[in-house]
Amino acid sequence: MLAKGLLSGRPVIPTSRTQSWRSSPSPVQYLSRGRGLPTFSDLDHVRRRSIRTRTWARLDSGERGLFRCALWLAKARGKITNMRLVVQVARVAMKLLETVQSRIVKAGKAKAVMMLERYSQSGGVFSWAPQLRGWLNDPRYVWYLGIMEVNA
Repeated sequence: MLAKGLLSGRPVIPTSRTQSWRSSPSPVQYLSRGRGLPTFSDLDHVRRRSIRTRTWARLDSGERGLFRCALWLAKARGKITNMRLVVQVARVAMKLLETVQSRIVKAGKAKAVMMLERYSQSGGVFSWAPQLRGWLNDPRYVWYLGIMEVNA
């Protein structure tokens, strides 16, 4: 199976890096694993994973308290039914589940889109270096751009 290119429709052979670049599910869908509203086991899975990957320490005390309260509420009632709370907890959960690789990919894609828009203007870089457009569609070059942005 071939994935679509990042900024064009050309096919890219999937690798471990390009697998994570596909459109990701919404925070609520990911949190509940497609079963509706998040349950205690869903939230506990996210909490354990974040402790294991040390992203729990990146949260401020308010976010940690919100997540702990939601965890307690889900344990007491079975699942969280208040959509406002679900959205807030999903925002915190996505922050917990964010990895270094996802930050690199996000920064690289943003830089590639910015370069594509800026260099497409008349008299821009693409007029004298057209192969750069191909580079901006290459996942390895986008990965490189992301690493340079994250390290800057």
